[in-house]
Amino acid sequence: MSLNSIGDQARAFALHVASNRLKTTLTTLTREVASGEVADLGLRLQGNTRALNEIEGRLGTTRQLQRNGAEAATQLQGVQDLFDAVRVTVGGLGIALASDPFAGAGVELGTRAAETAQTFEAVVQRLNGTNSNQYLLSGQASDVAPLSDASQILDALQGATAGLTTAGDVAQVIGDWFDAPQGGGGFLDVAYHGTFGPGQRIPVGDGVAVDITTTAASPAVRDLLKGLATAAILDRGVLSGSPAEARQLTVQAGRRMIDADTALLGEMGRVGLGQQMIDRAQSANSAALDTLERSRNDIRRADPFETAAALTEVQAQLESLYAVTARLSKLKLVDYLR
Repeated sequence: MSLNSIGDQARAFALHVASNRLKTTLTTLTREVASGEVADLGLRLQGNTRALNEIEGRLGTTRQLQRNGAEAATQLQGVQDLFDAVRVTVGGLGIALASDPFAGAGVELGTRAAETAQTFEAVVQRLNGTNSNQYLLSGQASDVAPLSDASQILDALQGATAGLTTAGDVAQVIGDWFDAPQGGGGFLDVAYHGTFGPGQRIPVGDGVAVDITTTAASPAVRDLLKGLATAAILDRGVLSGSPAEARQLTVQAGRRMIDADTALLGEMGRVGLGQQMIDRAQSANSAALDTLERSRNDIRRADPFETAAALTEVQAQLESLYAVTARLSKLKLVDYLR
């Protein structure tokens, strides 16, 4: 009969290897208990990680759509706040001008013209408003102020209306200047510095994108500026020699402002539709994220009962190994010879 024996160094090495293996397994199981996720996904999925990769990809895409939606919502809300501020700044000025309350009162007419010029300047400043250091009404050129200064716009209108003597002519020239197409030498070429075209199209959901098209060149915004400028130009001395024509121009300016306020409310309504679309997309994205995260967690989740049982078994093996190591370390030659 042959006898197999193992030397002291070999025995020590074997015990060291076994101890390290058990300690590594213990650390892995402890981490799984703490995190609730399996440490070796490849083993859990038997190498087939396609489903998990697809879930992770959809999670990344959906999170990006959520971020897009949040940014678009902030931008649209900024536009709404800006228009609200503009309407507050204008107040009931249009109705006051259209009602012609200062017939025959040249001093009051001049005062009203100065007030309108100040309001025009305030509105232009409002329309040049920013959000997160980006201009809201410049289209895709968000680093450029959309409008020239109010004084520069009035300078251009003063030059265009120089020598005119009737309210109808002045109102016509101002209207044509604001309504002129790009390249026509009017508002779009002289006063507006943003971009043209379809505007920003921002994906915010699965197959859902929001178009942000409102700029300072939008018809509603131009109409409001047109109404204000029609009365503000009187503060530059236009029609100063004809109070009756000046009053008539003031009335026309008020009517333009009343119509423009309705158009501005319509533009705000279109912005609101975009906000509603984003809200619905955000809700759908949140639901999708919850579903995807649950699916991913189900794949990665470690069974707490199996992990606890394995942890108990490894602890018992480690204690047994320590006991054997302790007994071997106490062996003496005298005990062996006995």
